[in-house]
Amino acid sequence: MSNTIRALLEPCPPDTGELDRRLSGRRRRFGFVPGGAAHRFPVMAALVPVATSRGGEVAYPGDPMCLYAALTLTIQRSATAPDALLAREPSLDDVLPDWGHYPDDDYRRAEHGYRTTLIADNPTTDGHVFDPRVWDDPAREQFVAELIALRPRVVLLSAVSAGHRYALEMAALAKTHSPGCVVVIGGRHADETVRYQRASHTLDLSWSSTVAVIGDGRSERVIDFVVAGDGAPGLDLLLQAVSLVLPAEAEECVDTAAVLDALPLVAGAQPDLTGAFTVVGILPDGYTAVPVQGRRLSSAELPSPYEAFSVRARFGIFTRADSSALGSRTAHMLTLDACPFKCTFCSESIQVSQRPTRFAVTETEHAAERLGQMMDWGAEAAFFDDPVFWGGNWRAINNFCRDFEALRAARGDERPFEWGAQLTVDVVLNRAKSDEVAEGLDRMARAGCSYIYIGIESMAQRVMAHVGKNLLRRNPETWVSKVREALDTIRSHGIRVGSSVLFGLDGENRETIQETIEEIGRLIDDKLLIMASPNILTYHPGTAITAQHGQDRLDYHSRKDNRPPFTYFEEAYPEVISKLLTEDDIWYIHEAAAKRWGSVRNSAAESLTEAGA
Repeated sequence: MSNTIRALLEPCPPDTGELDRRLSGRRRRFGFVPGGAAHRFPVMAALVPVATSRGGEVAYPGDPMCLYAALTLTIQRSATAPDALLAREPSLDDVLPDWGHYPDDDYRRAEHGYRTTLIADNPTTDGHVFDPRVWDDPAREQFVAELIALRPRVVLLSAVSAGHRYALEMAALAKTHSPGCVVVIGGRHADETVRYQRASHTLDLSWSSTVAVIGDGRSERVIDFVVAGDGAPGLDLLLQAVSLVLPAEAEECVDTAAVLDALPLVAGAQPDLTGAFTVVGILPDGYTAVPVQGRRLSSAELPSPYEAFSVRARFGIFTRADSSALGSRTAHMLTLDACPFKCTFCSESIQVSQRPTRFAVTETEHAAERLGQMMDWGAEAAFFDDPVFWGGNWRAINNFCRDFEALRAARGDERPFEWGAQLTVDVVLNRAKSDEVAEGLDRMARAGCSYIYIGIESMAQRVMAHVGKNLLRRNPETWVSKVREALDTIRSHGIRVGSSVLFGLDGENRETIQETIEEIGRLIDDKLLIMASPNILTYHPGTAITAQHGQDRLDYHSRKDNRPPFTYFEEAYPEVISKLLTEDDIWYIHEAAAKRWGSVRNSAAESLTEAGA
């Protein structure tokens, strides 16, 4: 195998001579003449599902924000490029992916729920995403219909690890039904399994990575490129390189090696190279990795993920707008895309994500304005998907709420609007900042926050002792007491609380399972929880608990039909769940939680409703 890592690409003077020769050659290849029209090639993006059944499994709630965020810069480049005639001098914008035009306000307000038109028939940027939420025969048939109608030159797949097996199948369908297309995969699975180490100039590949799976023959070579790291600048740069070497004939394959050679030329032409990411090109005899280290981006510098898309999700927890039995139309937003804490099981931990994209704590006004913009685009509610809202910084939380209240007051906006966010027990019980916490919860409620989601994980002290959660040692109380106090504190400010519970952590056995189910039941009895979501520990590449349990070979590539009881839990497959749980344990968790928690337990049907089904 011939595996190589190219020199790290950093901001540097462009090789304009070679780039000019390539651009001129492309004009000749396409037969361009001054005054002619630029060429736009068809492209589509797809959110890879994690579920295979509409009746039993849990689909991810909300809009596909990871994918939307990754598309922002390439869509902005394409959608804002003038449709005027070609300039006299060759330009990188002579050939562009065709993302369509931005949706207007009427479209945004009218379009919600699942997309119903073919990508080929929808001229808006919003129409260029295939988002089935469930991978079954109807979804497969629809995907093939999309490919045949559009004939995309590039197909972009965004996948979490649990969806990787379906990503490989979707890629194979793309290669079959749109011959010559380039297939690119990114998302959390890529981030978890492809890590460039700058100090040693090496590439760490998990056994579960797309690159390794194809390299050792566990999958056919149906993926051309993997993008790991900062998705928006990485994808934009890669598509510019594809555009530079794109053959004029629609059926002719793009040369992966030529794209890799074009990346330094395109990077050198950037007036401001941004983002830290790695592009891996998968070749017939190995791979070539191109690491890029540009200026760090703030979320405020990137377009809103919803600039190109309609707010489509509904979340049953929000009902003030009273617009649908499925709940309010809910936008999803991030102030921080990685958790600042170091829980052993979490794939969103800063230890895995390393370099998060975020709003600075001084950019609360910008974040408030973005939320107001989402309201204008039809959102009736919002949920902040941050692992911890504003990283648990109460000063930033207070300032954001103040800014959002001021924005609505200045606009005279009295529309019913509510929102929710995620916090942790110890962020709420920060004794050193108790006054700031109390003010923050008051301000959150006044600014429209009606719901907080907290990861309780377990109610067994012997389990929580191993988790590495943000446990403030100056709070000596038992975990059960701290959970109860945190929920009571939030409820005292008029905010509802939901929780996630995770079974299978270190120290787990049938006794601790029973203890957690009963203690959660008591919280429900005392009206401290309005929703509890049971989950099974799933090993993610790159997390501490995965390494501690010796799970270095996770099968996230074999296409296997799942079955109960695993299908009752999000992401749970027999090959990748906690080795501390037996199948009998999982049946017990499913049945005992349903009996003890009753309707407060978050069910598969409710999660599908949250997803907009």
